Amino acid sequence: MRFLSIWTANQRINEHVVNAVLAVIIGFIGGLGAIAFRFMIKFFQEFFYHNPNDFLTFCDTVPVYLKILTPAVGGLIVGPIIYFWAKEAKGHGVPEVMEALVVRGGRIRARLTFLKMLVSAICIGAGSSVGREGPIVMIGSSAGSMVGQLLRAPQERLGTLIGCGAAAGIAATFNAPIAGVLFAVEILLSDFRLERFSPIVLASVTATAISRRYYGDFPALKAPPYHLVSMSEFFFYALLGVIAGFIGLLFIEALYRSEDVFNTLPVPEYLRPMVGGALMGSMLVFIPHVFGVGYGTINLALLGSLPLKILLLLIFAKILATSVVLGSGHSGGIFAPSLFIGAVAGGAFGSIVHSIFPQLTASSGAYALVGMGAVVGATTHGPITAILIIFELTGDYHIILPLMVSCIISTFIATSLKDGSIYTIKLKRRGLSLKRGWEQTILESSQVKDIMTRDFQTVPEDAGVDEIIDMMGRSPRSYLLVTNPEGELAGILSFHDVRSALLKGKDREKVTAGDIATKDVVFVTPSDSLLTAQHKLGSLGISQLPVVDERNPKKVVGMVSLKDIIAFHERELLKRI
Repeated sequence: MRFLSIWTANQRINEHVVNAVLAVIIGFIGGLGAIAFRFMIKFFQEFFYHNPNDFLTFCDTVPVYLKILTPAVGGLIVGPIIYFWAKEAKGHGVPEVMEALVVRGGRIRARLTFLKMLVSAICIGAGSSVGREGPIVMIGSSAGSMVGQLLRAPQERLGTLIGCGAAAGIAATFNAPIAGVLFAVEILLSDFRLERFSPIVLASVTATAISRRYYGDFPALKAPPYHLVSMSEFFFYALLGVIAGFIGLLFIEALYRSEDVFNTLPVPEYLRPMVGGALMGSMLVFIPHVFGVGYGTINLALLGSLPLKILLLLIFAKILATSVVLGSGHSGGIFAPSLFIGAVAGGAFGSIVHSIFPQLTASSGAYALVGMGAVVGATTHGPITAILIIFELTGDYHIILPLMVSCIISTFIATSLKDGSIYTIKLKRRGLSLKRGWEQTILESSQVKDIMTRDFQTVPEDAGVDEIIDMMGRSPRSYLLVTNPEGELAGILSFHDVRSALLKGKDREKVTAGDIATKDVVFVTPSDSLLTAQHKLGSLGISQLPVVDERNPKKVVGMVSLKDIIAFHERELLKRI
């Protein structure tokens, strides 16, 4: 890596060539990472259940107590690991990558790669109802970030390298290079510029080649051949899009409501995954289909092998199981659960319409296939990615038109009724908003303590005019903080306050700081965002604010000025160029 950095600097290699070389390297790492991660999942499943195959093929041989106990044990193992060593490994991964891009300039901790693989593999191997795609995205993204940090890449290139890693992860796990690219540029980066698009394509192709070398070139799912029976079917696919949109909204709502419920439990945070695992394990006793990633059940839905009652039950069972484990703190993705929910919802819808209109509609498997893409589009707000990933998962081009209809309608429903996707809502709950643009997000994600100064001047309440003027002359600040005999904040004053008092004819000898100071002081705390401080400064038309202690608003710990906020903002913007 050091050689490549020196070579680039000395020979002034074209930036696009450098990005291409790095993309191939990251794609290679991402492909190997995806293979290693899938191997780890099989290892832990065999460790827990002594069988690495699909759970439905051997669930009857697993004792009831093990079905309940094993996911709980998995939660007990990963809870302390996440809490004490890698809190970013909690949850479904993609929001954490987005947060790293927004808040930390694309810097992801190196150890996160291994820890995310470990805890996610344990969760999925133990039976947690989550997907492997989110962790693989995070693994690939952290690899891209590490490469960029080793080369001290500027922030713009670091973001591109993270996109390369994410695309490599998706492409390798699904054998879907186009979908990997679209996931990175549409959902993760929201940036289709050529200078970013090209290296991401290279990384995705490289990762796919690595994956195919190991697993072979086969579609990830077993879908039956599809054909459009009649033009009337487009109406049913449009209706499926509407239904999928609302199901996607239900999934998002259930996921974050579950998280809120677990946050209120009087249980240590590192033990909550154990509670969630036990609850999910109890579901396994009656509904084994919700185990793990669930590709076996998806294939059954695509082949039309599940009865209508089971399909309807699995819609809500999968939503509940995934919400419980992720809400409690397990690690895993939501992409595969979205595919699962879409497959069973589409299969149920297809069974109903095919039984009513057998001459006009295809079998339920076709609707299961389209439903997968529609729910993914609704949850991720990425219809292009959803359309292409279903196409690549099945290798059937004839499904594209129905997919386009359902995915666009479901995404329109979801975006109209919910402000944010299943990924960005997590950021919004942390006070970050991608819709507001990079400039505002910089201030929103930075705190007052990052730039406040502890060099401020105070004056006692009984200080006279001469002392006040003398202090102002020696202070670099525009305002003086007035303190009472206990040293607590009692007010704030400026030269304008002194001049106004003297112009009103007050006796110069009798005027004190306490008489003319503004008593109702507006302040901020060290943990307030710079955006909050800027809004307060702007609304008051002043240039400085006192910063007070979180627990004692009368104790001043610093000052923050509009000039310092603007200077910080400009420095951060320059880092992104």
